Amino acid sequence: MLRFFLLLITPLIILSQETHENYIKSLKNGALLVRLTTNENLINYYLNNNNIQKANNEIEKQNKINNNIIASFQNTWSFCPVYFFYSNNYIDIKNNNFEFVFKDINGVKLSESEKENLKDNFLISYFGANLGTLNFNALVLTNRNLHKLHRSIPRFVRTYKGLWFLERKKEKSIQILQKKIEFYWSGKQ
Repeated sequence: MLRFFLLLITPLIILSQETHENYIKSLKNGALLVRLTTNENLINYYLNNNNIQKANNEIEKQNKINNNIIASFQNTWSFCPVYFFYSNNYIDIKNNNFEFVFKDINGVKLSESEKENLKDNFLISYFGANLGTLNFNALVLTNRNLHKLHRSIPRFVRTYKGLWFLERKKEKSIQILQKKIEFYWSGKQ
């Protein structure tokens, strides 16, 4: 009975491991898409309540945060190409429509060959709450559906946001995630 059970489980484990390895392979051969937040709901709330000044302040604050994230990735990340999109365009990205993906702070759009290379060949990263039972702020790596990756794959780096004496800079979190991915990738080749 135990042998029969092992015979049934072994192929599932092997298939599962191949799928997990394909995530990092798709990252190496494709690109990392970084999701930038828009705070659209908060801004709309301010606008609906005729509080234009607070809405403008929030837009300016969010643009500064997003530009900092873009600059940090461009200066630090080298494992694969890195592109950016805003969170309100996620459904388009999920459906392989990359019209809203851009390369840098200036909003340079992707070429047709870059868009073609991205089709089903990317992972998504973002700064925010880690998905799971423990909520903590992190640089999170997810699949195209924003689902957690398997725990054998590097999937987050804590930022320690709110803990002033431990808080990591964005560049440091990006460096750590890249080192984890490179270590994982080198072990699979």
